[in-house]
Amino acid sequence: MKNIKSCMSLGKKMTACLLACAAVVLCACGSIGNDAEGNPGTAASASAAVSAEQTQKQVGGELFIAMPADIISLDPLEATDEDLVNLLGLIYEPAVRIGTGGMPEPCLIESWETDESGRIYTLKVRQNVTFSDGTPLTAEDIVYSAQQVGALSGTQFQAPAEEAPEPERTQEPDAQAGGDGTEEAEGTAEPSDTLSPSASSDSADGTGTPDGSAAVEIPQTNRYTQYNSLVESIEAVDSATVRLTMTKPGMEALYFLAFPVFNQSLHEAEQTVGTGPYRVESFDAANEMVLVANEAWWQTAPNIPRIVAKPTVGSTAKLEAVSTSVLDFITTDVLYAGNYKSSGKTKVVDYMTNYYDCLIPNLNRSALGVTEVRRAISYAIDRRELISTVLLGHGIPANMPISPDFYAYDSKYKQDDDLKTARALLESAGYRSSKDGQGNILSLTLIVPDDRELSYRMEAAKAIKKQLGEVGIEVTVEELDQRTYYDRLQTGAFDLALCSFYLDEDPDIGFMFNPGGSANYGGVNSTEITAAIDAARAAFTEETVKSAYSELQRLLIERMPQIGLYFRTNSIVCNDLLTDIGEPLQGQIFADINAWYYRS
Repeated sequence: MKNIKSCMSLGKKMTACLLACAAVVLCACGSIGNDAEGNPGTAASASAAVSAEQTQKQVGGELFIAMPADIISLDPLEATDEDLVNLLGLIYEPAVRIGTGGMPEPCLIESWETDESGRIYTLKVRQNVTFSDGTPLTAEDIVYSAQQVGALSGTQFQAPAEEAPEPERTQEPDAQAGGDGTEEAEGTAEPSDTLSPSASSDSADGTGTPDGSAAVEIPQTNRYTQYNSLVESIEAVDSATVRLTMTKPGMEALYFLAFPVFNQSLHEAEQTVGTGPYRVESFDAANEMVLVANEAWWQTAPNIPRIVAKPTVGSTAKLEAVSTSVLDFITTDVLYAGNYKSSGKTKVVDYMTNYYDCLIPNLNRSALGVTEVRRAISYAIDRRELISTVLLGHGIPANMPISPDFYAYDSKYKQDDDLKTARALLESAGYRSSKDGQGNILSLTLIVPDDRELSYRMEAAKAIKKQLGEVGIEVTVEELDQRTYYDRLQTGAFDLALCSFYLDEDPDIGFMFNPGGSANYGGVNSTEITAAIDAARAAFTEETVKSAYSELQRLLIERMPQIGLYFRTNSIVCNDLLTDIGEPLQGQIFADINAWYYRS
């Protein structure tokens, strides 16, 4: 899914940079490290150490990366190929960046405030920022870009009426949030964990839906439009201020603002011009795209002044290109990427993705309608062993659809395998807890989709069967063609189903657990869980978000309506000399490109 030729030329630019850095370091250390007599003292040694480090930080070289073949459009709103998404991220910047752990961070919007209702956001546009052609960034650019996102789903974001609407109240647990269907909590008045499946998929053939239903095996068709139905209006108050009004309180506003920012005149003229660290020098879809550092960029200039993207299609071709030094940097989702690590030549760095695998229990089945049985299954699964043996290390254990990397994740609800607890839970439910034990035999069927590109899932199912056998559970694995698999999911004709989801940085999981949710295949109907999801979605301060998600995690662990397995990781394979690439994020691989450099 995913993706440098090093040329270590040192010129005047590097010399000037090193001299400037040395001057700053010397001044800083001189003011802090002098002794009472005014002598340099330890400042000299500190300065020497930093200077030595700086001399290794080369400024120069070229980065050769991959891009798709036959690119038709360079509009980032239309990009779906991950290599192209990452490439265009070097040219364009978002209004708000979604950083590590899914935390919204200032970018072209440098600050924001909300009113008491949590619905109206006042956004301050970063000053003294220009597009790479010199055009100043203004609030009108933010509004225009938002309108382009709205147009993708046929939504028009009108300016608000003169009188602002009354703040919507969302205190009632069953209050409907409206929108695209994933926000609605159609809970019944009586809590229950056993309802006949009411979920329906908009796409039985696995093409996916905008809300991230179980049919999704790749990111949604357009990742920017999912919050459109929650946007009431957006307007430029003045050249430096934007007002965004949402239909409900919550942090969805900040995730909506993760769109790339255009200038209207440049965008309508189909010019690929953004505010990012690089600008396009030349582009030939059949041969290459050449990017050079944007001298007008508002952040620290990149150490690597030139990037060349070459059309390279498929993981095999990309891995061959990086292993033969045709490319310096690729991303890939193949499980055997570690084989391409070569001392002094290439290195491999794994990074978290939003791809999540789980077991969905059918709560309509008498055995799986019992909470103790579902919890026993979860405790019996050794997720680390699955990751090690099936995914070859490419995963992070997870027992729920909230990433351990999410900033509001509460680690006290992390659950490891525990066969003793699993056996005790099975015995309390009246089932045997070992192959030769006493009690009723729990026999289950596990359905898995037949997908050549994701064949690891069948191996995962076999491993799960073996692990559950250790506590006396008999599992029959059925590998089904995708049409039959999704038909069985939708009609509830299964005991357990191995499912894959592409989740968002903002974990809106109502579509999995709310009655009527598009991926509520297990038939979950719990007013407590629905209310907890609503509370998490309505929170709009960091403190309340963390508190709400902690309560939601507690319920998911105690009720176990879904048995999480892991979040998958992908790999970067790159030139071994490439340094300080940090902790890349899926879809934002080059977010910290200005810190990268080739070490000497």
